[in-house]
Amino acid sequence: MGGPVSFGLARSLDLKKARPHLPEEDLPALLGDFEAILRSGVLTMGPYLERFEADFARAAGVRHAVGMSSGTAPLEVALRFWEVAGGEVVMTTNTFMATVHAAVLAGATPVLADIDPDSLSSRLEQIRPHVGPRTRAVVVVHVGGLIVPDVAEIAAFCAERGLPLLEDAAHAHGARLGGRTAGSLGTAGSFSFFPTKVMTTGEGGMLTTDDDGLAEFARSFRCHGIGPDRLLVRPGANHRLPELSAALGLRQLARLEQTLAEREALARRYDAGLDALGREAARFPVSRPPADRHAWYKYPVTLGEGRERVAAALGARGVPVGSLYWPPCHLQPSARDRLGTGEGDCPVAEDVLRRTVTLPLYNGLTGSQVDSVVAALGETLGPGAQR
Repeated sequence: MGGPVSFGLARSLDLKKARPHLPEEDLPALLGDFEAILRSGVLTMGPYLERFEADFARAAGVRHAVGMSSGTAPLEVALRFWEVAGGEVVMTTNTFMATVHAAVLAGATPVLADIDPDSLSSRLEQIRPHVGPRTRAVVVVHVGGLIVPDVAEIAAFCAERGLPLLEDAAHAHGARLGGRTAGSLGTAGSFSFFPTKVMTTGEGGMLTTDDDGLAEFARSFRCHGIGPDRLLVRPGANHRLPELSAALGLRQLARLEQTLAEREALARRYDAGLDALGREAARFPVSRPPADRHAWYKYPVTLGEGRERVAAALGARGVPVGSLYWPPCHLQPSARDRLGTGEGDCPVAEDVLRRTVTLPLYNGLTGSQVDSVVAALGETLGPGAQR
């Protein structure tokens, strides 16, 4: 690790909170794919989507993968298939509001659980008290790319009660736990391909499942409820993933192992640098067994103080930081107005997330830039951060 970073040097780092991973060496082949698609005239629901779905299903270890227009669409479609309307769906308060809105759009009432401070998500301890006679499904969120550590216990708990378990794996492409991959640990999984995610199609998402009925429903619903005979058999929507997006997804998926290895190396470098600052002032709450794999969509750091001062000071040093997520869902206006939630409902989330920032982490970030971010954080925290 080098010495403290000067303001001028920090400003020259050209840091982003996140950035799409589009390797230069992939562009010629990708442009060739685009040309082939455009010349074919098949711009949607064609062979590139079929290949992308087959390859993604194989990578996730499931029978079915259904490409969709966003990461929210698979959440809503799965919940609709499980007929949650009129009931409750239990989920963590620490997620993007899309998870909550998917349940609302499917006709259910979201029930928001507090979090475990070490995984930044809800574990069985937080979920169990909210499951009752009106519960129709449970959603787990692999926050920041870390699979919920006790997801197997949550799955068993749900199975005993006849409840489907939906993995919101928007952050967790390629993450593994106990030899199994995100998207294969529940009844269904949902992935996002938004530009900042571990892999992208520009916009898009993917549903993963071993449930033949759900897969058939999803393929129908995403295309206005079309049936195998091309007749419209149910109400549906337009959630199709275009061929150009699928072509990009195929290239991104082929690079996923390399992408994850690079992100892991950056995270390990942050680990070493932040450890030297002293965990009383800054600690990284995620933990993982060595045999498992974290996707490292985000690198969260929980501070000994509120995030606002630190975020502003780092921004002044040329280091943009984000949150994961602040404010949490139960404090968002949409939830306050619809669900009547507010301060004090999830005290752990309110305390921990108010003190959590995410540091820049994306493919293309250099080791020296990581060192500079850590040094800037050390300057911002002051001498009390040092051991």
